Amino acid sequence: MPIIKHRFSFSLNALTFSAAGFLTLGLVSPDSEAQARLAMGGTHSGSAFYSYQVAVVSDWNDNVDGVNMSIQELGGASASTQGLLRGEVDMGIAVTSSDHQAMQGEGEYGSPAENLRTLYFFAPLPLNWVVSADTDIHSLEDLEGQDFNSGGRGTATEGQTETVLEILGIEPEYYRAGASDALDAYQNRRLDAFVKAGLHPDGYIQQAHSSRPVRLLSMSQEQAEQVADARPYFSVGEIDAQDHYGEQQSPLVTIQTGIGINTTSELDEETAYGIVAQAFSEAGIQAAADGYAPAAAIDPVQLTLNASVAPLHAGVVRYLEEQGHDVPERLIPPEYAE
Repeated sequence: MPIIKHRFSFSLNALTFSAAGFLTLGLVSPDSEAQARLAMGGTHSGSAFYSYQVAVVSDWNDNVDGVNMSIQELGGASASTQGLLRGEVDMGIAVTSSDHQAMQGEGEYGSPAENLRTLYFFAPLPLNWVVSADTDIHSLEDLEGQDFNSGGRGTATEGQTETVLEILGIEPEYYRAGASDALDAYQNRRLDAFVKAGLHPDGYIQQAHSSRPVRLLSMSQEQAEQVADARPYFSVGEIDAQDHYGEQQSPLVTIQTGIGINTTSELDEETAYGIVAQAFSEAGIQAAADGYAPAAAIDPVQLTLNASVAPLHAGVVRYLEEQGHDVPERLIPPEYAE
């Protein structure tokens, strides 16, 4: 499969959201046995992206014929994609870096995942470099030798962060921990620096800031371009934290991937078609924004066409072509027939 570099960037205004209404799952409706009983691999329940998944799955169960879906919390895109490829779930949370590894058979993936398919991407996923405001850490170079949490243990964020720093030749002392343990370590002054992926406002960073004021670091343009040139699943992005964590530099330059939902070629074409028809509709985008407010400001169709690494599912290709979109040849799966 040829490696093609994708560059996609978004700048979003401050958005607030509340996911409290979605965190209790009553997602499996007792409808007819004819419904497809599906499972989606989810990220950890404290993530805003879990709230997104709950919101869209609830919407699909209500509005997509034959769909009866539940969510299994698997802990992140890497774990979800591995579970998907083992046949434990029918679709799951995805990021472009994990999809790239799976397609290439790298890392935890023993061989290329030829049956991996993209449903769609719903948000850019920038890396936020966070340090305590009372430290002397003002640049990525200053992380050299510092205790540093690169993301929750085993997550795609952890792998992405360490890849970035390896490319740049920066070697911190990695503090390996799950997301909640890393936050506790920061709040209790055992850790001064960490990375959190996502758009702003970010609840995790807000919790950190409420205990110890944070400073967000900016990459240089040259650093970001060096990383994007080295890995096809990264792109250069800018973020604006506004005043969510006190006064911060703006805009901040960083590196980003995309976050979305993947599946395999085994998923029924009509089911995939129905899901993306709802997800890309105005009503579907509003339902998504009820769980993850930034979804209201993002065009999932264009992001999917720009960011996808794995081929699209045949049902997705059919939907996009019917709507007049040009689907790049590299994203058309071998099983698709016009």
